Amino acid sequence: MVVLRGGGADHDRTAAVRKAAGEFFARQRLRNIARVHNRLGDTDRAEVGVVHLVQCECNWLQALEGDIDTSHFGFLHTGSVQPDDVPPDSLMRWTVVNRAPEYHMNDTSYGTMYCAYRPAEPGQTYWRFANFLFPFWTQTPQGPFDRVNTRAWVPMDDTHTMFVSLSWRGSPTSMRPLKNGQMVPGSRLGFDYLPNTTDWYGRWRLTQNPSNDWMIDRVAQRTESYTGIPSIHGQDQGVTESMGPITDHAFENLGPSDIMIARTRRRLLRAARAFAKDGTVPPGVDEPGIYTAVRSGDFVTDAKIAWRDAYEMQMRAAVRPLAQAAE
Repeated sequence: MVVLRGGGADHDRTAAVRKAAGEFFARQRLRNIARVHNRLGDTDRAEVGVVHLVQCECNWLQALEGDIDTSHFGFLHTGSVQPDDVPPDSLMRWTVVNRAPEYHMNDTSYGTMYCAYRPAEPGQTYWRFANFLFPFWTQTPQGPFDRVNTRAWVPMDDTHTMFVSLSWRGSPTSMRPLKNGQMVPGSRLGFDYLPNTTDWYGRWRLTQNPSNDWMIDRVAQRTESYTGIPSIHGQDQGVTESMGPITDHAFENLGPSDIMIARTRRRLLRAARAFAKDGTVPPGVDEPGIYTAVRSGDFVTDAKIAWRDAYEMQMRAAVRPLAQAAE
């Protein structure tokens, strides 16, 4: 069984909801795997897709939360970057100029959506769109809409999670070099793993882990990097795991960047309770096609364009690699 969230006043541990959560996770996993396999057909998956797996030592929803809180990008990943360090045509410029965005969000047929927005050049708005998709999928707001990148946070048990990253080979890069030609310090991609063992938790474990403080380099932290942790994923995992296996949110004073997280938790709880009460099937189980019209990314538009209209404009222009691969 899986816990929908960490401790706190609204932590629902009723047997019915826990059982329902486990059942609808299992149902979606089996059906969606089969449908993706059928859609790809004879396409060589190694030619079109890239898959990475990482085990996390915390509750799945705690691990997922970083993907639906874009404000952390401005300090956790680029906290050492100043506006003058960034090329004038780089979208990162607007993140480091204003590290406290405002938000729009709403429930969707597949889960929840939000966008963070900031002023760009006069008369323009910089948008960052991201999604939560039932039961445990996310799309992050980094890169153009042509960049197909979906992430799963699969509960192994209450305190261990398997992270799965799926991306399309050849997708545009999500980060660009700084003015000096170097990448942002600490922005290394990729994963370094410990040797596999035969126990239940023995695979896909990172060398950066709680036992070594995620390999924080204190010299780098003082001189060039906000965290001193030498990779994007290591920084994210260090933050989520260091809160403990299941963190207690009850003591927190929430801010604007927490709204999407709270809304997503409520959406999950409503779906689990509905399934427990009368068998209402969660989103995406019987209608996987709703996922094909969902993307994430960042871009700039005229400030007069409404946020959903801006999203639809990007969707209409986005490349469809699955259709390309099938041709």
